Amino acid sequence: MIVRRTLTGGVLAAGVLAVLYGTVAPAQAELAHAAVLPAADDRQVTWSVQPSSPDGPDGRTELTYDVAPGSTISDWVSVSNFSDRPATFRVYGSDATTDYDTGAFTLIGADQASTGMGSWTSVDSGSAVCPDTNDDAEASCAADLGVVVKLKPGARADIPFTITVPHDATPGDHAAGIVASFRSGGADGDGSAVQVEQRVGTRIYLRVDGETQPALDVTGVVAGFDGVANPFGAGTATVGFDLTNTGNTRISGEPAVRITGPFGMDLGAADVDPVENLVPGGTAHVVAEVPGVPPVLLLFADLTVTPAAAERPGKGADDDTLPAPVTASAQAWAVPWPLAGIVLVLAGAIWAFVAWRRRSRRLLGEELAAYTERVRAEALAEAGTHAETEREVLR
Repeated sequence: MIVRRTLTGGVLAAGVLAVLYGTVAPAQAELAHAAVLPAADDRQVTWSVQPSSPDGPDGRTELTYDVAPGSTISDWVSVSNFSDRPATFRVYGSDATTDYDTGAFTLIGADQASTGMGSWTSVDSGSAVCPDTNDDAEASCAADLGVVVKLKPGARADIPFTITVPHDATPGDHAAGIVASFRSGGADGDGSAVQVEQRVGTRIYLRVDGETQPALDVTGVVAGFDGVANPFGAGTATVGFDLTNTGNTRISGEPAVRITGPFGMDLGAADVDPVENLVPGGTAHVVAEVPGVPPVLLLFADLTVTPAAAERPGKGADDDTLPAPVTASAQAWAVPWPLAGIVLVLAGAIWAFVAWRRRSRRLLGEELAAYTERVRAEALAEAGTHAETEREVLR
């Protein structure tokens, strides 16, 4: 059994084990420079990967290049084993993407072969490309990309890599990472093999010369309302949407959400964190909440996303001409259900009372009519009896 799990940021972070029996879990993660992972023999494995020179780490936090199509870049990364035990790492290039749920810079799964800049990146002349084939073969090939580095306790390896930019590379930004992957193995209680894979690495940002076209798009805007049990209490309005980088440069977005009611009634605004560093083609799902919104039957959510320049390490913010803000809107029902329930109960009680009064009046009328008819019949009968008596007397 193989379990793949990746580090999600921070300078030092504990590995989290995820057990998926009989499967290989695709791994995606933000890149960090170092990680701590419990090994099978309970001794922690601590390692890092970072930009380097032939003589060791050089202080850079990311690898950033501006090049022309067809260029070849040669550089170095450093992998350090801080543990008190030897460890073996697989070092390779991997395509970058945007995590849909968090909007963070992340990598494609460890069982996927790179087709973008990761496939342009050869670590120490190791293979970087898998042939087009089926999924099972791709996963097997992806597990062999790059080079294997064995490090003694406390040792460091300064590893060269080459990025070969295709002559037909599209203008704009491309992103990848150089990953140092460590796999620990053991056995669980029933004797089945258990393996855990952890990946950390350093980011690569590359800009290919040519026309830049920054662009953002907002899709799938939905709004909702969560009420409270208090019939007179305020609830929470929610707005969800997908923010996609449809241009060819990295870009950030600053969302602003405002909720209004009927007749333009201002009901509040959401405090939304910026979505930073979206890579071209990347999509982030954003959810904004506005508390303290009264249930006024119908809500209107107005969304504006203002594009912002992504930071380029060592170069400051991009000087690309940013596109205009993107706007969108959605509506949601905000029915005060507890109050509506009370109103329905009161309306039902009033209807029942009115119906009871009407029935009572109808029954009373029917009783009065029957009584009147009975009195009339008795009077007629008595008059007939008197008439018969008088005829008898006359005889």
